[in-house]
Amino acid sequence: MIGPVALSYDIDPAKRLVVITGDYADAVEWQQLLAALLNDPRREPGLAFLRDLRGGGTPVDASTVVEIITVVRRFWPLFQPSRAAIVTADPLDTAALVAHALADSQGLPIELFTSYDAAVDWLFSNDPPRHPRSASCS
Repeated sequence: MIGPVALSYDIDPAKRLVVITGDYADAVEWQQLLAALLNDPRREPGLAFLRDLRGGGTPVDASTVVEIITVVRRFWPLFQPSRAAIVTADPLDTAALVAHALADSQGLPIELFTSYDAAVDWLFSNDPPRHPRSASCS
């Protein structure tokens, strides 16, 4: 049986995209990942970020999501991302929904999708952020 897959990232400089994969993680793991990404010579301001949760296992609880968003907010001005998206296979993924709601309440342009292609399309579009109460997961 395969255990949880650690968080990892890949930067595609041509697409100006950072894709973060791996299982659900806690705030410490996010801190470690984002610190490594901050020091990556391929990183530059204005990249789009995509968190791919489609292969994730057991979601974390809401308090852990709050801690993770706190870490993300600390790094946000350092990365200066253009936008960010979360892709999940489950439109009712509680952890992803909480992250999306917290990001929205703090003015972070992070959107939630169930389609990888729709997320990438939105990341590189000029479309405004979708309001979480009025938009269904795409």
